[in-house]
Amino acid sequence: MAYRDLREFLGMLEAEGQLVRVRDEVMPEPDIAAAGRAAPNIDNGPAVLFERIKGYHNPAVVNVHGSWANHALMLGMPKTTTIKEQFYELDRRWSQYPVKPRWVPTGPVKEVVIKKDINLFDVLPLFRVNQYDGGFYISKALVVSRDLEDYDNPNKQNVGTYRLQVKGKDLLGIQALPFHDIGIHLRKAEELNEPLPVAICIGNDPVLTFMASTPIAYDQSEYDFAGALRQEPVELTKSETGNLDIPSGAEVVLEGYIIPRKRSVEGPFGEFPGSYSGARLQAEIKIHTITHRVNPIFENLYR
Repeated sequence: MAYRDLREFLGMLEAEGQLVRVRDEVMPEPDIAAAGRAAPNIDNGPAVLFERIKGYHNPAVVNVHGSWANHALMLGMPKTTTIKEQFYELDRRWSQYPVKPRWVPTGPVKEVVIKKDINLFDVLPLFRVNQYDGGFYISKALVVSRDLEDYDNPNKQNVGTYRLQVKGKDLLGIQALPFHDIGIHLRKAEELNEPLPVAICIGNDPVLTFMASTPIAYDQSEYDFAGALRQEPVELTKSETGNLDIPSGAEVVLEGYIIPRKRSVEGPFGEFPGSYSGARLQAEIKIHTITHRVNPIFENLYR
């Protein structure tokens, strides 16, 4: 089965005993990250949903992809499916690329539209993923961008996962390295001295999140691959600005642009092997529009 959105998948995880709901109020730090790191040590590696976070209005969920049981359910397979069986099924579906998206005029992600007084802290319950991170990170979002030299080519639209450091109420840092697809987009934009429009999509169907972190060719579509893995087209709509393609069922979309030829210090950030990356000069994103569902769920690491 294919899931319409993150909420439907969380419902399935709960029905299968793969979701823990924390209804008591928690501190954003250290409670969320500590629980997220501990969840994979439980035999079934459940996702953890925090319904009440001190100082914030909206819930957060971590560890959505944090176990092979959850991974199997993501593919619509029984949670007891072996890793070997999941691998062969993934390979079978991979060969069905491309499955083109289905378009809708709008979706739940447009239930609330904010274009004035942008403040990320009003929408997202931000927290440090690791104790010594350089700040709050949005670490599990889909970042959508297009090649300015071939803007109408959907195969050169990139949907990738990049770490995003919160620099202010409407400002993010992004690690866009030259070999990343978004790094290629940014290079071309900066050669033209033009801002690069981006849409940062938070809280998505788990297959979309899986594909956004999977390396594919520059001119291949993550959405078309996700359709193949879902065995059903991804439902997309247009962003409020920038003419970017976004999942209609995302929880939150932050729209803005990468500021050309401007860099500021980003990092450090705790990486999965257990070490911290350094602090480097990276690009900045100015956010000018937010769309989100009513009571949006912030999905973040761990994992």
